[in-house]
Amino acid sequence: MTELVEEFYDEPTDYVEDEALGQIVDAMWASYFAHTEFLLPSFDQHDIEGDIFCASVTISGARPGIVTVSVERTLGLPLAQALLQEDGELTDEDVYDSLGEVANIVGGNIKALVPDAGPLGLPVVSTALPLHGASDRLAARLDANWKGQWLTFEVWLAGGNGSENVGG
Repeated sequence: MTELVEEFYDEPTDYVEDEALGQIVDAMWASYFAHTEFLLPSFDQHDIEGDIFCASVTISGARPGIVTVSVERTLGLPLAQALLQEDGELTDEDVYDSLGEVANIVGGNIKALVPDAGPLGLPVVSTALPLHGASDRLAARLDANWKGQWLTFEVWLAGGNGSENVGG
């Protein structure tokens, strides 16, 4: 049995690719942010510089992984206001909960694409990118601009040697 598992991880199969991630993010944006400005996807990678918020959810099961949503820290409040449809002041907790909810929505849809996926973990929001294991590899990435600032959506899955960035 162990040999089967090792073989499975030696030959990574992508169940999630850039195109699928893009469709999921687009559908989420249309459902929860349709009343705001459009989210503009980019074909180029745009690393977020400076202070960030990173919301993540883990996927357990036969092919564990993590789904992350990173935003410039200054985008956290406007994103939360848009999700909650609130124009007034929000607490830090409202911002963290909103970012976690975005990660949870995207993560739940990604989980549906991964065979034998286990439960989705609770959202975690931090001011740093999560650490990845040596065997994790970037399966999909989407960089998008909203209100002149960047958001990055990533899906990391276990398997492979971690050196390839395989997106669709």
